[in-house]
Amino acid sequence: MPYAIGLVIAGLALGNVTSFSGPQLTKDLLFLVVLPGLLFEAAFELDFAQFWQARYSILTLAVPGLVLSMLLTAVVLWAGVNQWAPGSVTLNEALAFGALISATDPISVLSIFRSLGVDPRLCVLVEGEALFNDGTAVVIFTIVLGLATSGEISWSGAAWEFVRIAGVAAMVGAVIGGGASGLTRTIDDTMIEITVTLLSAYGAFIVAEFLGVSGVIACVVAGLITGTWGAGGMRPSTRTAVDSFWTYAAFLLNSFIFLLIGAEIHLATLTHYLPEILIGWVAINIARAAIVYAKYAIMRAAGSTDFPLAWATVLSWGGLRGGLSMVLALALPPTFMHREMILHTTYGVVLLTLLVQALTMKPLVRAVGLGSVR
Repeated sequence: MPYAIGLVIAGLALGNVTSFSGPQLTKDLLFLVVLPGLLFEAAFELDFAQFWQARYSILTLAVPGLVLSMLLTAVVLWAGVNQWAPGSVTLNEALAFGALISATDPISVLSIFRSLGVDPRLCVLVEGEALFNDGTAVVIFTIVLGLATSGEISWSGAAWEFVRIAGVAAMVGAVIGGGASGLTRTIDDTMIEITVTLLSAYGAFIVAEFLGVSGVIACVVAGLITGTWGAGGMRPSTRTAVDSFWTYAAFLLNSFIFLLIGAEIHLATLTHYLPEILIGWVAINIARAAIVYAKYAIMRAAGSTDFPLAWATVLSWGGLRGGLSMVLALALPPTFMHREMILHTTYGVVLLTLLVQALTMKPLVRAVGLGSVR
């Protein structure tokens, strides 16, 4: 069992069996403490050569793929829930749910892949997609929420807003990542270089959020630049120390967030929204499968063998959801119509992906013949 799933189960026990009243999962906690460290570590450690080789697949899944997944999820949820209970959700509200639930969480899937010796190219694809679709999801959610609360939809305006937010955020990340990399290449002190990378991670995120653009995208860009150009100027012993620091920091942050996910979910409340949760879970898996298999079909028609059917199968079922979706749901304003239903549907869908899909990933990977470890 991936350690993240064990922590979710432990959190469920703490929150539902005991009188545990620890810290609450909030947007400020995730955005200011947890997310910058996790995003930067993943970007910093990403093999840039393999990422660049798979860039088209990664960006296709993470940007247009996520937008299409959001739309499909919204339509299926809107149709399914209103079939069950007419008038329960409007299309705008379903779009908000689709935006907040579409970002994937790769932690459990990657730990399974690595334990089974799955092709590193597939690991890079999963990790790269998750890195960039986090940023895309936050930007899209912000735009869709604004459209849903105003009641007016301007798709051209939304597209321009996305380009503006993502573009400025990428520039912020590039400037801060480039500056941090320049420092690490000119100094030779392990502790200072670790501190510079830490400041780069949280600095890029906070500056971008202060400017009203995506801290997620800024942090990812800063991590990619620092992990390639900046790390290239470090002594081998310093690079090992920096890698060790960020690996352990990511482990602590992941442990913290998955424990809080479990503690935040109250099973008794979820039973009231069980039909909506099941419809939402089906909706995200239909949308995910449609996007991934469409990509497989397009690449197959183009004569490419870089995206085999086995990859499509595990990518489709491995589209788990995590803390980002829950926090974005919590960010819905109190006046948002049907907020409680969307909030608890999100919680239930996240829980199902972690307990059902994650726990069946290992036999699926073996069944399609991707694991080299038996």
